[in-house]
Amino acid sequence: MKNVIGNLMFFLFTLTSNFILAQSIEDIPPKLKHTIEKSIQYKNPILIGEYFIRRPYKANRLSPSNPEKIYFSFSDFDCVTYVENILALYFSGGSTDKFIDNLIKIRYNDSISYENRNHYLTSGLDKLVQMNFLIPINNSTNSKSIQKNIRFISQNTTSNQIDLLKLKNIESTISRKNFYYFDSIQKSNFSNGLKNGDVIAFLATRNDLDFKHVGFVYIKNNKKYILHASQEKKIVCISDLTIDEYLLKNRKIKGFQIYRPTI
Repeated sequence: MKNVIGNLMFFLFTLTSNFILAQSIEDIPPKLKHTIEKSIQYKNPILIGEYFIRRPYKANRLSPSNPEKIYFSFSDFDCVTYVENILALYFSGGSTDKFIDNLIKIRYNDSISYENRNHYLTSGLDKLVQMNFLIPINNSTNSKSIQKNIRFISQNTTSNQIDLLKLKNIESTISRKNFYYFDSIQKSNFSNGLKNGDVIAFLATRNDLDFKHVGFVYIKNNKKYILHASQEKKIVCISDLTIDEYLLKNRKIKGFQIYRPTI
């Protein structure tokens, strides 16, 4: 695809005989490109994460039903799109075309449609591992395990444009997984090995949902915080609480998983 130059360009995707209309997207701005180059030089994706600090939190920016409209933004994020964008940008090497390609591959399977979007963070994390962007640092040693009856999306979807059976099959697959998790940084066997920029995914206490939140581990003064798009503060920020304090405060979170960028 021809390199994206100028401020706006219109994309048209043809997949599985369906035409998917995407929004206009800005080219990666020079300052952000410089940040990407610096983050690659120092093998530190968190530098890109810091670039977006104080950008607004915006929920529900992706399509609620078919036809799926691809959403791109360097201006606002929810917790998942924030992590998606940082990793897509880091592994783009500063190319707008590669960033778009990465983001689509992270967000979708097979084709661009509501049903093929990785709605559950479990699916998105699995895709990032398949793409060799992340390595899971989760196993049965010194961790707990749980299975869930995932059905949150299918039970809260009313649109007749959506293939509910396909969604339920995806949920059934996730429900067969064992979720290994840690309930404390201090109790985990890799506490001292956690790195700045590790992806931290917070497991939901409710049984019909896999994860409640996601962000990056941010180490400051030898303490571990979260760099994330915060629904509570409505901006991208570094948490006031350490990870363990955050876990104690949030009763809707059961524990966490860790994934490390392949830098």
